[in-house]
Amino acid sequence: MPVELLPLLLVAAVAGLALLLGLWQLQVSHKLRREVNELRRQLETRPVPGGAKTNFSASLDQVERQQPVARAEQRSSTEKYRYVASMAAEGMDARGIAAALQLAPAEVEQLLQLARLKQHQ
Repeated sequence: MPVELLPLLLVAAVAGLALLLGLWQLQVSHKLRREVNELRRQLETRPVPGGAKTNFSASLDQVERQQPVARAEQRSSTEKYRYVASMAAEGMDARGIAAALQLAPAEVEQLLQLARLKQHQ
């Protein structure tokens, strides 16, 4: 066998391996596509607990109704205002009040502004 044919044979062997690898990838791709389609079909036909299909919002609403109401949410706006105003009068800053009452800092800032407006009247 002449030496000049050796590079040609190597290129042919590499091309053959590339072709076999491509065919194998195609086969695996088709197999995976069939499996994904089968799983989608199973998900679409799977019965939902409770008999009816629910969406994410409905599920979230149900979970929120089951959770106990936080302390800060149980207070009325008037109570929050009084607590914030009295704590501010004692020298606490907005962050400290928010942490103590478990309120959002923005809500405390708003209540403090209302208290300041009331003092100026």
